[in-house]
Amino acid sequence: MSLVMNICEGICVLNFGKVIAKGTAEEIQNNDAVIEAYLGKQDKGEN
Repeated sequence: MSLVMNICEGICVLNFGKVIAKGTAEEIQNNDAVIEAYLGKQDKGEN
């Protein structure tokens, strides 16, 4: 992933064939929808 994040000007993220985010690497890394889709949703009280 670091290669993709370093060489791409723009990134489009899909979840089950639907576009959930478009933007720069920094925008994608900080996008709540992308984080939830690919890493799961974390409860606030969870560590």
